[in-house]
Amino acid sequence: MPAAETSARGTTTCRGCGRDTLVSVLDLGDQPLSNELATDPAAEPETFPLHLRICTECGLGQVGEFVRPERIFGDDYPYLSSTSSSWVAHARGYAEEMRALLGLGAGDLVVEIASNDGYLLTEFQRAGQQVLGIEPAQNVAEIARSAGVTTISEFWGADLAARVLASHGHPRLIAANNVMAHVPDLHDFVAGLALLCGPETLVTVENPSMMNMLHEAQFDTIYHEHFCYLTATSVRQVAAAHGLELVRVDRLSTHGGSNRYHLRRTGTSTPDDSVARTLADEQAGGIFDRAVWERFAAESRATIDSVARWLEERRSAGATVAGYGAAAKGNTLLNAVGDSARYLSFVVDASPAKQGRFLPGPRTPVLAPEALASSPVDDVLVLPWNIAAELVPIVRDLCPGARVWVPVPRVEQVG
Repeated sequence: MPAAETSARGTTTCRGCGRDTLVSVLDLGDQPLSNELATDPAAEPETFPLHLRICTECGLGQVGEFVRPERIFGDDYPYLSSTSSSWVAHARGYAEEMRALLGLGAGDLVVEIASNDGYLLTEFQRAGQQVLGIEPAQNVAEIARSAGVTTISEFWGADLAARVLASHGHPRLIAANNVMAHVPDLHDFVAGLALLCGPETLVTVENPSMMNMLHEAQFDTIYHEHFCYLTATSVRQVAAAHGLELVRVDRLSTHGGSNRYHLRRTGTSTPDDSVARTLADEQAGGIFDRAVWERFAAESRATIDSVARWLEERRSAGATVAGYGAAAKGNTLLNAVGDSARYLSFVVDASPAKQGRFLPGPRTPVLAPEALASSPVDDVLVLPWNIAAELVPIVRDLCPGARVWVPVPRVEQVG
């Protein structure tokens, strides 16, 4: 493998506090990249260690950097946010809330880091705000541009922030939703946020909560493009190192439980009660408790074993099993399950970018959702269980006679 693509950074030294204080929590073995869907079902997938470690000093969860972001988020990134109706609705609600909170008017600038296909910025654009997207995946950025969203195709960091500041000035809002966990160099990323953040700028960082992951055995949140697993405790420390202050924490239901961290320039705003409350809850919830980490690992392995047994039982019963959603979290699960994952006949997904490809690992074909209506299916496993409320009605419409299941935190029939 070319040296430019690989590194063992992050396996012993904490990305947040820089100390050599990482401890092993859950080793999921060698796995392929969860979003690197195959075009050739016969090709042997390239695999890399997938091993969660947590820092005993700052509570930041992380996996080692074995693959550069340029490979993961390159010219052929298959994830399109706009294919999920519930996620688009979440974005619309966020835009409405931010416009009300900040009193955004016509011409105010909104910058989004990791703007994907422009699904969020179009909500601000319709209301008259100026928008600028930062999206390194070239194929995805082009979709946003075709929708009229100005987009820069580069990775975010201090260098790009300086250029954006010179050309656009300080924005009123910087949205960094579900991206801070995706960067190996946390400090360069946050330094860029701090540089672009003016006295009246609000920065919002939204990511799944590691505390939810630990308490609900959401191990399938772990994959290579998630270099970090955030808590209010770790975000506050990294932000403070760059002159940013955590002033509010919103708790969200998305992705099985997320936090939205509000950041401002230090000293420009007084933190509200949600900050102290969240920090205290993380301490009480065992952010630094190894017994909590060990219980998470044991429950995760129990889930993996139960999914493998369920697939084997379905096969023994002569049932045809399909999956819904070629999501990264589903691929982490299926690759952890191992050989039994091959009992899935096919997986369907609404994203055209994923259809006609094969899951990394088991090489299960990915088809359009309509395949559920044209093939005899007994059971459907909803792999992105976090949006099951959106997907289950679709499954029932397409194949009303099939049983529908979710795999995490345990294999469970829906309804």
